[in-house]
Amino acid sequence: MTADTNTIRHLQQENIRLRADNNSLKDYVTRLQNAIRALTALQHQLDHIRPDTNVFELIQNILKAALAAVDSEDGSLALLDEESKQLVFVEVIGTSRDKLLNFRMPANQGIAGWTVMNRKPRMVEDSRKEQAFSPQVDKMTGLQTNSLICVPLLDGQRPLGTLEVVNTRSGRPFNQSDLELMMLVSKLASLAILGAEKAQG
Repeated sequence: MTADTNTIRHLQQENIRLRADNNSLKDYVTRLQNAIRALTALQHQLDHIRPDTNVFELIQNILKAALAAVDSEDGSLALLDEESKQLVFVEVIGTSRDKLLNFRMPANQGIAGWTVMNRKPRMVEDSRKEQAFSPQVDKMTGLQTNSLICVPLLDGQRPLGTLEVVNTRSGRPFNQSDLELMMLVSKLASLAILGAEKAQG
């Protein structure tokens, strides 16, 4: 093999690598643009909460914003029932909606329970390696959770519930950037839910 052949092969491999990097960058920019649009829409709703605001529609839009921000199709928003100490899935988007909507689970169970109890976000890159992950919801819905992010909804230190996204469209695991976007969405979501409660109370 001549030096020229080695050089050509190296250039071909480098070209393939640069194309892959370019596609990855384009994907990231697209996701970032989607996130900005989703968060801007959520902020607009937050600024226009009135007594006649449809809270369920607001919650659905919060969840849509979360999914758009991290390139996911499956997610849920659960609110904490303080009397029964249960999380109630008040909105679900994706393949699990029919089985998971209005489902109740103990507020100390699984990743969502951990998030509520600790008032901290939790990212799981591989559910099979996560001891705190509970397969109960997957068994009930038939969804296979590979990667997830769960963030708390808070009023100060009082937990209101959780916002969770499951699996990316591309199949890649969630990363730190996704977690940071979800934390931003959760802050806006908490303000929106509290604003709606105040407006209607």
